[in-house]
Amino acid sequence: MDSAGVNEAQIIRRERAVLGLVSAAHFFSHFFILALPLLFLAIKSEYGVSFKELGLITALYGAGSAIGQYPMGVLADRFGPRWFMICGMIVVSAAYILMGVSESYWPLVVLALLAGLGDSIFHPTDFIVITASIRQERLGRAYAFHAFMGFAGFAAAPLIVDPLRSNWDWHVAAMVCGALGLVMALLLLLSKNLLIGEASKEGDNNEAGAIAPNNRSLGALAFLRSPPLLMLFLFYIAAALAGNGIQQFTPSALPIMYGIDESWASRALLGFGLGIALGVLAGGIVAEKSSKLEIVATVSYLIAIILVLMVAFMRMPAPVIVLVIFATGFMTGIVMPSRDLLVRSVAPKGASGKAFGFVNSGFGYGAIAGPLIFGWIMDSGYIPGLYIGSGVFMAVVIVTALAAAHLARPHIAEQAAE
Repeated sequence: MDSAGVNEAQIIRRERAVLGLVSAAHFFSHFFILALPLLFLAIKSEYGVSFKELGLITALYGAGSAIGQYPMGVLADRFGPRWFMICGMIVVSAAYILMGVSESYWPLVVLALLAGLGDSIFHPTDFIVITASIRQERLGRAYAFHAFMGFAGFAAAPLIVDPLRSNWDWHVAAMVCGALGLVMALLLLLSKNLLIGEASKEGDNNEAGAIAPNNRSLGALAFLRSPPLLMLFLFYIAAALAGNGIQQFTPSALPIMYGIDESWASRALLGFGLGIALGVLAGGIVAEKSSKLEIVATVSYLIAIILVLMVAFMRMPAPVIVLVIFATGFMTGIVMPSRDLLVRSVAPKGASGKAFGFVNSGFGYGAIAGPLIFGWIMDSGYIPGLYIGSGVFMAVVIVTALAAAHLARPHIAEQAAE
């Protein structure tokens, strides 16, 4: 093999190592988000709280994540992603351990906010590192794998949390989740040299990989006035709301609606997460063939709307419910790589942390409102409204995808001409 071939092989190995490490952190980010709802019924039984009060826990988790993502993206662009990522993992993990030792409801509320602030760092830093480390021609597949691992974290949560809760209790489950996160933090620390920013890619000797000088003049207000990024921000909010009710309350809703036991409801939630994860992998292939977010989102979410309305209105046996919810997750997952490529294409050079931090904060704001909206629906007693509401927000996703793609075209053409 000639020297060019050796260098290419080394580049690919490094890219794979970086992508694996960052995607593993993303796995834990999503795992932690879903671990709490899986403990809701046990917490409700022990503390005698309502679904709205349980929704407040995850709403504050989402608030911490939403509030933190944009400023964390700005800071990580400027000072590099490395230590922000490591410290974020430590904060979330410690919060879960402290939840496990708590003896009343209100400490859970405070710790959920703290965990959300820790979680806020993952999306902006992940995308900074991936954008700096992966070649353009492989970015679509890299984004797809990164998203796949996040939703694999959703799928893994019931497999890990349920046995811990059923064989011990929810306190033990929360502490074990936190301990697993500390192991991931140690892996990040040991591999910290892989966690570079965009300036490091361009030869900056700054250890952390600060932003390129031309981005330092990009003010936050000017950045926030970008029409395509603002519409993508709304897209993320709608997508978060579309999936939030299913993720947060399916373990509680299905036993009430269909009389199935909690194990089948957990399988349905597992199916939803697994469906999203596999859909993301399929979406990576779709994104390479067609970068048109509006087409991919419209077709996929129209099918997903039909599926959630089937859950709301049709009487089905438990295995069929699991299959339908799996298919819903698959259709929504297909959209994600095309979405990430569109964000990357309209982000100013050297500002990927800001761009992804800003639009991903929409997930956090959706996570603030979602548990409160769907918790209110659950407390109202009309449980099918959980899935009807999800369908309504899926329709909003389609509208925002169409608008975002339209607004992005002039910006993409302008950047291509530079």
